[in-house]
This record gives sequence, structure tokens and C-alpha cells, in this order.
Amino acid sequence: MADIDRRSLLKAAGASAFATSLAGCTGSLTGGGGGGSNTLESVGMTAYVRGGAWITAYIEAAEFYAQDQGIDLEVRPNQQSAQKQVQDIREFANGDKDAILAGVWSTGAAEGAIDQAMERGTPVFATNADTSSENIPLYVGFSNTEGGQKSAEEMLKALEAQYPEKDTWNVLNVRGIQGNQSANQRSQGFMNVMRNEGKVNVRQTLNGEYARDIAQSTTQEWLNANGMVDGIYSGNLSMGLGVVQALRNLNALVPKGQEGHVVLTQMDGSPEVNPLVGEGMIDAAVDQPNYFYNPIAMHYMRQYVEAGNSMDAIPEVGSTVGSDQFSIPANQHKDVEMWSEPIWEPGEIREQNAHPWFRTNSIVINQDNHDQPFLWGNVWG
Repeated sequence: MADIDRRSLLKAAGASAFATSLAGCTGSLTGGGGGGSNTLESVGMTAYVRGGAWITAYIEAAEFYAQDQGIDLEVRPNQQSAQKQVQDIREFANGDKDAILAGVWSTGAAEGAIDQAMERGTPVFATNADTSSENIPLYVGFSNTEGGQKSAEEMLKALEAQYPEKDTWNVLNVRGIQGNQSANQRSQGFMNVMRNEGKVNVRQTLNGEYARDIAQSTTQEWLNANGMVDGIYSGNLSMGLGVVQALRNLNALVPKGQEGHVVLTQMDGSPEVNPLVGEGMIDAAVDQPNYFYNPIAMHYMRQYVEAGNSMDAIPEVGSTVGSDQFSIPANQHKDVEMWSEPIWEPGEIREQNAHPWFRTNSIVINQDNHDQPFLWGNVWG
């Protein structure tokens, strides 16, 4: 409760400061950010930019939205270096940027630089990967734990359909890097559901290290040594494709409904994953609205800056936001009407790391919707 109270005090202080600036204002408002005015004209973005189509969608959507909104956006790759990200945040804050977008590489490493930027009046909004800083106005991203839970629920439905006669279903959990927060949450969400299901025996949790080749070799070696299972869950798209390849190598990859099908669910769709769902090789994938993350953040960023860096611009923790309250304007990009389907909703406003979290929805990809244009993997490839 102390964190909520602290946020309330900050909100009250921000509102008071905003009212004071309005009362004495004879020209443009001041104190908005590095640019020196209460307009959002220039934004610096620091993010991981390597890793294929997923991250390309995440970055390009920010660029498209900024272009549509007349915002100058400078994207700097952090080069998988927390030190580089800290340097870029400091340079953005000391330069002419009105605000900063951060896809945080290391949860705690950038905290000091983010706090300094906030103190200077250059707000930092986090997307996709959160910061441990208590001071940012908003983090935008989905719930990794909920994604793991949804993957488990989809697996249970598929196991019941594929093997209704079995008393026990044997499954594997292929997780990401040990100690990584998102990997822990995705694995935990899956395991929480499975532990409450009496028919499931989770034979082993394998560390696929978020890598396709490692997941393939680790899974294949385990199956060779221990025999086939009824289902396998993978904690991201790379590991899921590695598991598919392992089954293919063992001549055990067959579509659902056929004898010997191994039920596969996973986190993330992709240009490779979505067709496999359509073919029935993968039963379901839980996807993220990744191309909405930065536009949502910049929407609230603009309101925050224009309100004189006031928390009044940010939805209250505990509230729910839907497309009837705000929407990202659809526009033509990548040969599609982008943002036309609000797959992010509802946005549940929670608290994480003592700051507001705009928790977006996640999307279950199945045979009915695997080819839909609102999935990022069908746009970026």
C-alpha cells in the first residue's frame, strides 16, 4: 500500500504543479522535458533491435506511429549491452528529447539513468521489458505469467481431444534461460495450471535457453533417452520451432487428430509458427500485440507531457481501459490497415515495480485465426 500512496502523492503534486503553471502562463507551458515545452515533438528510443521479425515489428510499429503523429523518433540499438543503454538514456535526457521510450535490456541496470532522466523532467516510458525504477509513469506489455497459463489451458483442451482415453498425460516443459524474469514467469504460469490438473504428469522441465538449436537438441536427446510424450510446451517461438524440428527428426511430427500426434503449445506466433498452427502441427500459440506496445506508450506519453508531466494523464491503477476509451488510429502500413483491430484490449492497469503497468491482452492463435491480418507474424516476415 505504501507504493500506491506514494504514487497518489506524486499524482497530486503533478496536478498541483500543472495548475500553477496554467495560472501563471502567458505563453507555452514549460517543464515538459528535454525540449523545454509541453509538446511531444522528439522522442528517443533505446531497445534491443536484433532477433528477427518479432523485434522488427516492435520497432517498426513505433516508427510508423511516430510518423503518423508527426513525432521525430530516434531509435538507438542497445547492442545487448546494459552499459550502452544507460549511455543512450543519459544522452537522450541531456539532449533535446521530450521523452524516452525504453525496451529495457537489464531490469535493474538502467534504473539509475532512468531515475536521473525523470528527475531532469524527461519522462521515460517502458515497453515490452520493464524497469525496476519506481518513478516511470507507465510500462506497457502483456503478462508472461498469463501467457504461460493460457498455453497450459490450450494444451489441456488439445490433450482431451487427442487422447480422451488416457488416464495420465505425460508432458514436457521447455523453458527459457534460468533466472530470466520473463522465462521464469512463462514457465511458472504453465506449471501453475498443470499442478492443479490430476491427469497431467510433467515429466521434466528442460532448459532450451530461448534458442532454437538448444531446444531442438535438448528435446531430441531427452525423447531418445526416455520415450515419447503426449504434449510439449515451449516458452517462446524459437524454442517452439526447435521442438518441431526435434519431432521432425524423430519422424514424430504429425498433425492433430492423427495417431501419434504430440500436442504442442507455445508462447509467440511468427511467420513460421502461424502456418504450422494452420496445418495442425502446433495446436496453439499465445501471441503478443507487440506492434501496439509503443503506440500505446506514445499515446499516453503525449498526454503526460502536454499535462506538464502530470500523473493525471495516466489511467488509475485498478482501472480497465478499452477501445471505447481510446484507440490507436488505423493507417496503411506494410500493405495492411495497421492497428484496425484492437487486439490489445482490454488493458488492465496494474502496479508492477511500484509503477503503473498497462497490461495488454494476449491472443490465442489456433486453426480458426492463424491467417488473420491482425497477427504480427502475418505482416512482418
